[in-house]
Amino acid sequence: MDSKAPIDPPPARRFSWLSVVKQASDRPRIPASVTSVRVVFWSTLVLTGFAIAAVAWFLVDPAPPARIKIATGIEDGFYDRLGRRFALRLRQERVEVDLVPTAGSAENIDLLRASDVDAAFVQGGVGSPPPRDTHLRSLAALAIEPLWIFSRGVDTLSGLDGREDLRIAIGSGGSGTRQLMMHVLALTGLAGGMATEALDGAAAAAALRDGTVDLAAFVTSPQTLWVHDLLRDPAIRLVEMDYADALTRRLPFASRVDLPARAIDIVDKVPAEDTSILGVATVLLVRESLHPAVKQLMLQISTMLARGDPVLGTRGQFPSADLVEYPLDTEAERYFRYGPTPARRYLPYWAANLFERFWVLMIPIATLLIPILRFGPTTLQWSIRRRIYRWYRDLKDLEGAALDASTETELKTVLDGLHEVERQVSVIRVPLAFRDDLYRLRMHVAFVRAEVTQNLAR
Repeated sequence: MDSKAPIDPPPARRFSWLSVVKQASDRPRIPASVTSVRVVFWSTLVLTGFAIAAVAWFLVDPAPPARIKIATGIEDGFYDRLGRRFALRLRQERVEVDLVPTAGSAENIDLLRASDVDAAFVQGGVGSPPPRDTHLRSLAALAIEPLWIFSRGVDTLSGLDGREDLRIAIGSGGSGTRQLMMHVLALTGLAGGMATEALDGAAAAAALRDGTVDLAAFVTSPQTLWVHDLLRDPAIRLVEMDYADALTRRLPFASRVDLPARAIDIVDKVPAEDTSILGVATVLLVRESLHPAVKQLMLQISTMLARGDPVLGTRGQFPSADLVEYPLDTEAERYFRYGPTPARRYLPYWAANLFERFWVLMIPIATLLIPILRFGPTTLQWSIRRRIYRWYRDLKDLEGAALDASTETELKTVLDGLHEVERQVSVIRVPLAFRDDLYRLRMHVAFVRAEVTQNLAR
């Protein structure tokens, strides 16, 4: 039987201490700088914050519009003058305004319902009662507008009873004056006996003077030019509403206005005697979708401009949340209850907008950044300690290589590796709080180096 020579087992693989030393000494090292760690951490934090802010910026309310449209009224009428004053204030706050002249309140409401304008001045009682599904909202009642009825020879409303040959100018189809006068004529039984003319403002005043019409009605402030002229005309009489109280019971949007003698002009005795007339509120209506910041700005402007009329005895009563028929806007409710916000009280309009938008953004930003800030210091500590503790792997490998070394050359090679580790460790920069970890590492390197040196001396 043939015998085969025994196969020698493969030699045991010896630990490659030389490669370990070479790897430890040749591995490129970057000095560990805590400054770079902080830069990375805070850069990440800031970029994350900006990213969150950018996303949230588009999720919150958009920026307020830079241009709005306001429906006013006939030229040089009360609404026209009021619109110009509002536009001046709005432009001072960098909001451009397009004033849309109209025939009056009825047309203004139609424009609002069609979303052709953003805001409008509307006479109380027009469009009353408002539909339940309306998207129109009241911001404030701004003033009381008297109903002026002028005639040629008739002093009281009751003096018109039985007169069927009269012609009266009550405004065009889109005016609030026409709607109010149709209510008054119907309630007093005069609607069937009078011929109505669709004349407004200065045209109606001129027609009354030249006899084209016998009466002319206006719903406007006492400061309107043609009202002043007619009150001073000796041939024209101001018709007294001798049953104004009864009319206000039937017209809940109207109120009685007592005009004292000489209230318009003391020297010229205008009016010559106490007179009772009707009055209706001027209301600022807006679309519900109008930006809240613009609503708040218009409310602040209303406070500056609508201070009441001393002639009518309404000083200090406006702007008001009363005397409105359309639902009061939520911004108006908040404004009349608490006043303007601190930001809008002390900052310009544009600055207040930025502040309030960023204030809203702070909630989601804080929600997302708090966990980052909470675990950030822990992550920073781990990153700094990692730059120290990573050297223990090389130190362990060198210590193992020293134990396996059998010649002086091998020990010197290990010693060179330890010197390289010590050199790399010496350039690590860490805060004072981590110096004990760094010195502990250097002490351990020195301990291993001392053992290797002691072995070389034997």
